[in-house]
This record gives sequence, C-alpha cells and structure tokens, in this order.
Amino acid sequence: MSRWIPTLAALAVAAVLAVPAIRHWRERPPAPPPPPEPIRSAWVPPDPAELGGDGDYVFGLSLAPDGRKLVYPALYRGQVSLWLHDLRTGSARQLPDTDGAAAPFWSPDGRRVGFFAHHRLRMFDEPTERASDIVEVRSGRGAAWNGAGDLVYASAAGGLMVRDAGGSIKPLTTLDATHGEQSHTWPAFLPDGRQVAFLVTATQPARSGIWIARLDDPSSRRRVTASDSQAVVVNHTLLFVNDTTLMAQALDPLTAEPLGRAAAIASGAGRGPLAQLLATAANDVLIYGQPPPRLRQLQWVDRNGQQAGPISEPNDAWDLRIAPEGRRFVVTEVDRQLRTLDVFIRTAAQPAPTRLSLSTDGDESGVWSPDGLRVAWAGQRRKVMMRGAGAVLPEQTLATFDTPVQVWDWSRDGQSLLIGRQGADTGEDLWIQPPTEGAAAQPYFVGPFNQSYAALSPDGRLIAYASDESGQFDVYVDTFPKGGNRIRATTAGGTEPRWSATGRELYFRRGSEIHAIVLINSEVRSMTRLFDAGAPIRAYDVSRDGRFLINVPAATPVEEQITMITHWQPRT
Repeated sequence: MSRWIPTLAALAVAAVLAVPAIRHWRERPPAPPPPPEPIRSAWVPPDPAELGGDGDYVFGLSLAPDGRKLVYPALYRGQVSLWLHDLRTGSARQLPDTDGAAAPFWSPDGRRVGFFAHHRLRMFDEPTERASDIVEVRSGRGAAWNGAGDLVYASAAGGLMVRDAGGSIKPLTTLDATHGEQSHTWPAFLPDGRQVAFLVTATQPARSGIWIARLDDPSSRRRVTASDSQAVVVNHTLLFVNDTTLMAQALDPLTAEPLGRAAAIASGAGRGPLAQLLATAANDVLIYGQPPPRLRQLQWVDRNGQQAGPISEPNDAWDLRIAPEGRRFVVTEVDRQLRTLDVFIRTAAQPAPTRLSLSTDGDESGVWSPDGLRVAWAGQRRKVMMRGAGAVLPEQTLATFDTPVQVWDWSRDGQSLLIGRQGADTGEDLWIQPPTEGAAAQPYFVGPFNQSYAALSPDGRLIAYASDESGQFDVYVDTFPKGGNRIRATTAGGTEPRWSATGRELYFRRGSEIHAIVLINSEVRSMTRLFDAGAPIRAYDVSRDGRFLINVPAATPVEEQITMITHWQPRT
C-alpha cells in the first residue's frame, strides 16, 4: 500500500491544480483595447514662409512614410522652394536648391524627396542635402517611387511614364482616345510596389475616375472609383474626395479590389485646380486642406505696390494685357456658365466684361494691336486668332498649328506677332507670325530649352523673354528681328518681362515680387526690387503711365484652414 501513496498524492495535487486551469480555459480572453480616438488639430506652417506654390500647384503638403516629417512648397522672400517640417520637434527649414518646386513626394525609405521644377523632375537627397535632376518633364502631374527604385510620373497630357532603377524610360499607360481619355495623372504605388493607382480624365464619364494598373501588365488596368480627384494611397486604402468629403476606400490586400463601401473621413476637404487631392496621409497621420479659393482680383498699383486705381470684382482670371491707351485690358477668364477659358475685354469703369472669343474649347493669351483696334489670341490651343476689339466683326483664323501655341506680343509697327510654339523635341520656341490670314510663321529662336513670355521693346529693336536653359527661368535680352547679341539679364530667377514706355527699363516678376532693370545700350546697369505683392502674382502688365495691373488672389474674409488628424483610420 505504501508504494501507491506517492501516486495518489500526485493525482490529488493534479486534481487541485486542474480546477483553476479548467476555469481559466472556459473563460474568454480579454477583449483587445479599442483603437485610439482621432485627435484633430489645426496645422499652421511655421513662420516665416507662406504656404503654397506658384500657379495651379496649391497645397503640396507631403508626409514622409513614417508620418513624422512633412515637406511642402512655400513662398519666402519672393521665391518658392521646399520646406521641411519635423512634426516631432516643430522645427522647419528651407531645403537648398529646390527653388520653383511643386508637387513633392517621398521615397519609400524616407531619405529622398522628389519634386517638379523648371520642367524637370528632380530629387533632393536629405542625408547629403543635395538636389539633382532625374528626367525632363513638362507640366508635371505627379510621381511616385516604389521600393525597387521604379519611378512612375505624369505630365499634363498623355499616359504615365516609368523610369526603372537602371534609368531606362518607357511608357506605362497610353490614352484611349476612342473613349475620350485626355490624361493619366497623379500616380501612387500600392503597398506591393507593382500596382499603380492613377487618375483618368476623360470626356466619357464611364472612363473618368481612379484606375489601377500593374507594372508588368498595364493593359489589364481597371477602374476602382469614379472620383474626379487624385487618390492618396495609405497601406491598402485609397483616399479621395467626393465633392468636399474626404473618403477612404479599403482595398483587398491580394486583389486590390474594393472592400465594401467607401467611408467618410472628414468634411471640407479640397480638390485643386489640377485635380490634385488637397490631402496627405502616412502611418497614423492625415493632413487635409479646404477647397482653395479660385477667385482672383485685378488690382492697379504704383511702383511702390500702393493702390493706384480700382480693384476688380472677384473672378477666375489668368493672363492679361493693358490696351495702348491704358483704359482697357484684355484678360483670360473662366466663363462662369460654360467653365471654359475665354478672352474678355474689361475697363475700369465698366464691371461687366465684353466677351471676345467665341469657341468653347479654351482661348487665352490675348494681346493688343498697336492702335488698340484689334486683339490676337491663342484659340483652341492650336490656332492664332484675331478679332476687332469692338467684338462686332467675326473672328479670323490667322494660322493653325499641330502643337499648342501661345501669343506673347504684337510689335509696335503692327507687322509681327510673337508666338510660342511647342516643338516635338525642343520645348517652347519663339516664332514670328504675320497678322495676316494664311501667312506662314518664321522661327526666331528654336532650341533645346523653353523660351516663353516674349516682349518687344517700344522701338522694336530688342526682345526680352524667359528661358530655363540655366536650370531655372531667367530673363534674356536679344536683338530683333534677328538674334545674335543675347545677354542674360537676371541670374537669380525671373520671368514675364515687360518694357517701360520709353524702353529704358525692363520689368520682370520673381515670385510675388516685381523688379526693374535699367538697360543702357543693351547692358544691365542696375536692378531694383520695386515691390512685393504679398501673394502669388498669376499675371501682370505695365501701362504706359507706369502703373502696374496685377492678378492676385481675391481677399477672403475667412482664412484657409489646414487640419491634422492623428489616428484617422476608419474603424471596422
């Protein structure tokens, strides 16, 4: 009997221990903690920079993959460049050699920032603090890197391009013209690095929206939403805007097909003028901005930037030129009913404009004849049009081209129109077009860089224009009608040259600033900053009495707000 005692004792101990074990086994494990509540706060760009880029590249905020650093274009001392804001410390600094930057984006490792500037796609390497060119891109519309080093990028028109890690470039997608596709823009990689989400703009609603294509099989692309804005990809979620509501659409990690319905994340989110989403997200941080004010105002100022005439009512205005007598001006505006670009004539005393262009396919860049009786402009992007300033006689088509054109100036002798033509291999070139139907245009400057914003001196002997051959836009002056004595008038950036009535001064714009150059015998004798408008100038001109008409954002009573949400992910 004694030999069974240890066995019986062991069984007794096991039975005693089994009771709490059985009780614990029957209990359910504790529920996981609930996800943290979203925390909302206002994001304010640190002084002294003013948030935003030139022209249509508004917002531009881009979060690093870890959600702890933020890069964005900002205006400082008249120049737009990239700024880096550390959200952990609150410190912000300007990134060197990033002037003119727009639409920045991060590499997956968070060490590099890509951006568009001066018709190039460039890269800033944060560890070395150096920027370099990657590829030439005219009118960039977004880009994205994957972990393998492939770079997908877009321009204003056409399909997506891909540059692999070895530097080889080839098309990724092509436009389906049979279904009215007009552009493929704003690419973003899904987490697998092999699939790309992008925005398709098309005349047929069934084609417009956010699509996904594979790098190894782009022909199998498919639409996932009908949104008309850029999509931001965070893990397996697409962020896009529906009207002014920021939406989140979950995707299947394996198939990238939509999972359920999109969830509303926030209201009051914006869509930029180039269909870009005014939001950025990474990790657990989301930052978004309100719809930008589209309206501008035309304001007369003197050489010191002080008001020197009436301010127009708010309108969606673009380029402008003052008539020779200084009372009227021709301006490109968005038609409020048709939502197309058209050419109008305005006067300071008459608030209602006179419509000059009649097509509904985009008309812009009007210039005056020296007697003020006619206006020429770029019609439907590929025609040089002309009409009497009274808008009574019909339009005349002076010339038609197979690539986009702009009209820059009309010589004082009335014999020459300066136009810009987009060359297949040369970028924007300068041509001379006689203002006569059927007359052939002759080249003035055809080269590998972009030449634009040409202006003729009052005596017709000199021409000033902006060129980006130095890596940034600067102002150059040459003889006319034959070049050959060119000088570079600016070295720190400049565009939109305009001559004074005497031809002794040459004005130009640098960001929000207007500068004046004194020229004597085609030599730069002095350069002076006249004034800073305090806001991005979209266009300007100078009257013969020395006043400036500037196109600046309309005054808004409510300041734009940018919201940051931590722990923003929708709950399932």
